[in-house]
Amino acid sequence: MFIAERNAFGHGIFTAVAAEVADKLLAVMPEKNSEEEYEAEQENIIKNLDFMSNVLVKVPFKMRRQIEKESSDVLTKLKAGTLPDEFWFQFAKRKLEPTEATDKLPQFAGLKDKVNILMVPQKLISDGECGVTADQQSLNPQVFNFLKGKGQLVLGQHFHKVNDLETVQTLAKEFDMYVPGMTEDTEVFGIRGVQHKMYYHLYRQLTASVGIAGTHTWIMLAMFPDIPQIILYNRNGVERWDTIAEAYRANGKNIYAIGFDENTDMAELSKIIEEQFNQLF
Repeated sequence: MFIAERNAFGHGIFTAVAAEVADKLLAVMPEKNSEEEYEAEQENIIKNLDFMSNVLVKVPFKMRRQIEKESSDVLTKLKAGTLPDEFWFQFAKRKLEPTEATDKLPQFAGLKDKVNILMVPQKLISDGECGVTADQQSLNPQVFNFLKGKGQLVLGQHFHKVNDLETVQTLAKEFDMYVPGMTEDTEVFGIRGVQHKMYYHLYRQLTASVGIAGTHTWIMLAMFPDIPQIILYNRNGVERWDTIAEAYRANGKNIYAIGFDENTDMAELSKIIEEQFNQLF
């Protein structure tokens, strides 16, 4: 009857699609031991995901153990790599639609009528649930040099609006990037901590995405699967991105995954990504 929903970010979005596949309700039960922390995180999850799902159920703190017994925990299976291939092929057939009107959300006018390429070269912030650190998931931005001149590059990575500001400004200058919230719609600056729905019109106007797997990846797979993507991932992580991308291609979507690790030749990786990018259109 239920699928356990424990996360407000990428894995939470994955779980929302999984609930569609299984035709089950999402029991919102964050892994917090105190009632105060539990309820605060529960509200955060609902605030982020109710734009994408209308099957969220708010489980009271005192009932969480009982409901856990009646729930499937697909996130645990994702992390263990035990979800069968067939699950992903069914997953790729699902698409989440907004549960509310979008006309009052930020419009990102600076993206209108342009070739917009989402670029995510690094992970400045990570929830640690992918089996690898933020640093291990990151690539040197020089790997993405081939994207210069291909269109308007849009920064899609989460960052701290104060601590990471200098890093982001340097990256934006080097790649002549559009940074959400830096020049317009200032309320979305930083991405982390901002409701996912606030970026709906940003994603809607993208032409393609190239970058490290993260929350943006799951949002695009769940709500914008028709936008071509190249998903870059550390092979030591928990997600089976090759299988996920294959499942989406089998469903007619232009989604590819390219893995790397500590032994990867970065110059060669850049060439491989560029070759794949040139085949997206």
